[in-house]
Amino acid sequence: MNSSVKESWVSESSRGADAYEAWVDKLMTAQGADWCPGKTPPGAFSASLRHKVIGEINVIESRCDPCSGYRTDRHAALVDEPTVVLLSYLEGGEHIEFGGERYTVAAGDTFVWDSSKATKFEVYQSLHKVALAMPARLLSHNVLSALDRVPRKFGASSGSRHLLGSLIGAVADEEFDDAEVEAETILDAVNAFVMGALPIEAVPERGLQAQQRQEIKRYVERHLSDPSLNIERIALEHRVSKRYLHWLFRDEPMTLNELIIFKRLGRCRDDLRNPESEHLHISQIAYYWGFANTSHFSKRYRACFGESPTETRQIAGQLLA
Repeated sequence: MNSSVKESWVSESSRGADAYEAWVDKLMTAQGADWCPGKTPPGAFSASLRHKVIGEINVIESRCDPCSGYRTDRHAALVDEPTVVLLSYLEGGEHIEFGGERYTVAAGDTFVWDSSKATKFEVYQSLHKVALAMPARLLSHNVLSALDRVPRKFGASSGSRHLLGSLIGAVADEEFDDAEVEAETILDAVNAFVMGALPIEAVPERGLQAQQRQEIKRYVERHLSDPSLNIERIALEHRVSKRYLHWLFRDEPMTLNELIIFKRLGRCRDDLRNPESEHLHISQIAYYWGFANTSHFSKRYRACFGESPTETRQIAGQLLA
């Protein structure tokens, strides 16, 4: 998937108020969000904007002279779809009030913003920054739940600050316009880098990957009887790519798909041994636990347990006799 450049715009700095109004309009359109501009800056105003799209990810590179603006709680409440924006600052600086906190960000900083809260900003020095904006639904559950624990302004010693800054800068570069890349690849990196910014005490000792695997295993356990449970479904529900799921389970004794089948076979074995289920036909048990083909089920069952489903039921009956 190649990126698509939506607009490349440069103001006429000598036109002052007209240039400022045009920049506000261009920025709002690119962001897909409404906000209130502050007082029109006096004198000439210089700004530029370059907007491109990769899948559902918006990449907005902007420059502007000192100015200000704000979003109220009402603006936030009117948002149809929540958005998460990663900001990388290249030159200049601005003050940001977000979620009751006040931040000063400057060249080299990385900041995480989302559309859920009121915001104020004031550009105090001619600014050059890049925004990576995406619908919140594209990010993993872990990232969305971690947003309130992640420092919105990444610390100077944060590895994620450098990694995200490099990612955002690379994606915004004009040489990237013709690169063949899937949006999922970028999202996988964003998920990993944002989670990497969590304070050490907020991350379980067993590590982020183990935590993610455990969450997915619990999801599998809860949905074993759903015949639509598969890799695609799990990736969609957890807002990650199928490639990332395969990578996450690369060191496990079973692939995720093998784990699903093994767990389903185990549930079938439990029911075949349970006298309360003896009135159920073997095919009914297999169908209930997500197997659509009884012949395939029987082959997998024998391969796993060394006996047929019928033999399991017979042995269990003899033990109870």
